[in-house]
Amino acid sequence: MKGIVIYEDGDSYVRKLEDNLTIPIIQKDEILIETHYGGLNFADLMMCNGTYPHPKGYPLKAGLELSGIVTECGDDVKEFKPGDRVVGFSEEAGAFSEFCKLKSMAAVKVMDSISLSDAAAYFVQATTAYHLLHTIGKINSNDTILVHAVGGGVGLNLVQLAKFVGAKVIGTVGTSGKEIKPYDCGADLVIDRNKSSFVKEINQKYGDNCIDILIDSTGAEILDASFNLMKKLAHVISYGEASGKPYNNLWEKLVEKSLTFSRLHIGHMDFFSAYWIDAQFDIQNKISKKELIVYVEKIFELDDFDNLYNALESRNIGGKLLLKFK
Repeated sequence: MKGIVIYEDGDSYVRKLEDNLTIPIIQKDEILIETHYGGLNFADLMMCNGTYPHPKGYPLKAGLELSGIVTECGDDVKEFKPGDRVVGFSEEAGAFSEFCKLKSMAAVKVMDSISLSDAAAYFVQATTAYHLLHTIGKINSNDTILVHAVGGGVGLNLVQLAKFVGAKVIGTVGTSGKEIKPYDCGADLVIDRNKSSFVKEINQKYGDNCIDILIDSTGAEILDASFNLMKKLAHVISYGEASGKPYNNLWEKLVEKSLTFSRLHIGHMDFFSAYWIDAQFDIQNKISKKELIVYVEKIFELDDFDNLYNALESRNIGGKLLLKFK
């Protein structure tokens, strides 16, 4: 089978499309999926430079997110059958191959009203956004939230889901032009960090210490500056470190205002739990009803995989990038 493999080459990493990979052999609690679409995430870029915080080792079959058709089920699998349309998350990677095996708990059936391309586009980003807000953040209609990288895939989902419950949403972007889609999704204010101080602008418009929930995927200096905006007893939630790890003064920043700090990686969630199952139903239901818009920026053919990665690395993307297999 064909698939993308990342190789470690000294201090650098190389991506290659291989055509002689072995189709995975499933265990009794796994399913085999014929991949139709793979969804690219920032974590995939981190795997290409050795900075992913959950190391897998190299050589590494690339890809975490996919949609497709179940072709085989392990003996203990009861919830799926061959022919089912599914979307899933491969904690061990390997999703960017023509066939991928998953633990059955890591896959979800896709409603007939949702295309497999939209399924691959929503799963990681919308699921992450949903749990950032509802499982970790416990958002309510009176909250003011600040979202960094609001113009990216997770950010656009965060805006829509937060506005659905009536919260006020402030966002920042690091690339000019990426503020357009967040505004289309209902954001109350979007700030280009290259043009002005987001701390000063938010303070001027909403007053000091106005943020109830900060949702951050940047880390480093952006996260550090954001503490100046937080209310006492507010909640800081991290789900990435695009600019670098949080500074070593994190403890002092939290103690200053009795802030709480959480970190989310959806691979650590309980896929058998009611909160996971209910979230998937709610997300798909919202997509089906057009209450949650899935933004697909571009779909790349398998042979064009390098341009897929390069597009995300450009930081100019305001939606999902997909890799097409079928």
